[in-house]
Amino acid sequence: MIPVLETEFMRLLRSRKFKLLFLATIFPSILYLLNPNASGTGVGPLKKGFEALFADLLPNYWLGIIGQLIAVIIMSDLLAGEIDRGTIRLILARPVRMSGFLAGKFLGGLAALALLFGVPYAVIWLYAPLPYHVGLEGIKALAGDFGVVLGATLVILAFLGALSMFLAVLIGRPLYATLATFGLLFMGQFLLPQIPYIDYPERLTLGYQALVMLKGGFENLNVAGTPWETAVAFLGVSAGLLVLTWGLLLKKEFPD
Repeated sequence: MIPVLETEFMRLLRSRKFKLLFLATIFPSILYLLNPNASGTGVGPLKKGFEALFADLLPNYWLGIIGQLIAVIIMSDLLAGEIDRGTIRLILARPVRMSGFLAGKFLGGLAALALLFGVPYAVIWLYAPLPYHVGLEGIKALAGDFGVVLGATLVILAFLGALSMFLAVLIGRPLYATLATFGLLFMGQFLLPQIPYIDYPERLTLGYQALVMLKGGFENLNVAGTPWETAVAFLGVSAGLLVLTWGLLLKKEFPD
């Protein structure tokens, strides 16, 4: 598993696609550097401003349409690319366990996504104390909030990755797998809520569920839901999708 993880992670980091997607994830952080819009000074206003910023950007940008598409683009290609190029047969002919191969691919892609999203988060975390004139004290005060934001993001990204890989094995073409995954996500989050008589349609979005997880660490976040139950539910569904993907890989016959 470890060699597959390292190979996949380094391949993604060297790819042009990763660099282009990084520009998309870092964009809000650059805007924040140019205009932090600090309100007051001290640790209290800093934490309030930091939490308000991520409560807005996380569901509406980083884990909204743009962020979800980035995750799907990265994760759909991990298996569908191998199947489409025909290299999957060569890989599976080697003395490697299917479970280790799948886990390495998944964790390598998730590590690349953690870097894509984690670096912009870290930029804001490390810079935010400066406009509030608190320096190192502010960095320490925001460490817990930063960890909660990154943790909630990784839970959602793991779900997106598992779903993308499952559909990638079913479809076998990177572009079609990406479109199918994103279409399913779009329908579930933005079309189904338009059906009459659905109560609280906003709760069907991944961004809202991310806010529920943030509530476990943020002080002023009023959303309905239990953070730990939400995180465990998403991780359980992700694990189930990976098991189904593993089963499909074992049974699927790949053309020469």
